[in-house]
Amino acid sequence: MNSTPVLEMRNIAKAFGKFYALKGVDLTVYPGEIHALMGENGAGKSTLMKVLAGAYTATSGEILIDGKPFHISTPKDALSAGIKLI
Repeated sequence: MNSTPVLEMRNIAKAFGKFYALKGVDLTVYPGEIHALMGENGAGKSTLMKVLAGAYTATSGEILIDGKPFHISTPKDALSAGIKLI
């Protein structure tokens, strides 16, 4: 099994003005894994996925694709890394 995650989101934060929708969020996905994001309304699930998809730019944090830092600020950036949300 490959020990390098295909996706890592480390310490992701997203602020809208003074309000933080995300703060200190981590997500790690290894090859062959399936994940589900679950939580209450307003927990930040959609916001996190919009950061991953390039619809929002993270206020802070780091995204790694195959162990390498990758900056996602537009949907085109995400698509170039093979990331697409439906």
